[in-house]
Amino acid sequence: MQEQMNKQLGQLRQTAVELGLGPALKLVRRTVLPSARRNAIDDQHLALLLSFVLQEDSNCIDVGAHRGDVLKSIVLHAPRGEHIAYEPLPHLFEYLCLEFPTVTLKQAALAEKAGVSPFAYVRSRPAYSGLRQRTAAGAEDVEQIEVVVEVLDETLPPEHRLDLIKIDVEGAEYGVLKGGQKLLATNRPYVIFEFGAAARKYGTSAEDMYRLIDGDLGLRIFDMDGTGPYTLGTFRRTFDNGNRFNFVAHA
Repeated sequence: MQEQMNKQLGQLRQTAVELGLGPALKLVRRTVLPSARRNAIDDQHLALLLSFVLQEDSNCIDVGAHRGDVLKSIVLHAPRGEHIAYEPLPHLFEYLCLEFPTVTLKQAALAEKAGVSPFAYVRSRPAYSGLRQRTAAGAEDVEQIEVVVEVLDETLPPEHRLDLIKIDVEGAEYGVLKGGQKLLATNRPYVIFEFGAAARKYGTSAEDMYRLIDGDLGLRIFDMDGTGPYTLGTFRRTFDNGNRFNFVAHA
């Protein structure tokens, strides 16, 4: 029964999107759902953070650029920087190519190992798409496609100057960081990342992420309200509670 209800809700959501009601649905979610309200506040704080830390020539990487909401702010505040954006979904990649002609765009995902990988394209909610399906079976309209996967350390040398990287890849953030460990350790940039329940789909624990960022990379972790630096215990409790899922790490 629950699976059937989830499927019907997914179909209704897809119909609403096709009718052009996507923005209205997003507004309703942000008004009603605590997680959506939290995300809206974090988006505002992220915009402030970018305006404070980026110089005109800062170099940035946007992993999981989607429709370019964050990339737009990056280009605005660092117009002379050399920016790279990753987006594996074909229709979003094409959109970004039109909107951001000065950015180096790559139609690929990032992970710890390069190759070609299955990718769950959530047609009814594209922002939930990823290398592993995070939505319940039947809850959304999901199409399995194949995408190119790159490793950051294999595409950029450690001496490439990197000032900020934003990672929002629906649970696969740990693999992106592991694959770029040399570049990140050399540059120690601002790392803006999402880390929530979807990470469990990849077998990533709070301890794994904390030890990589705080231990191996030597970066301190804060939430988007500026609370921190997080200890391992605080980071673990926050992950378990699910009341914070957007973070920034820096030296």
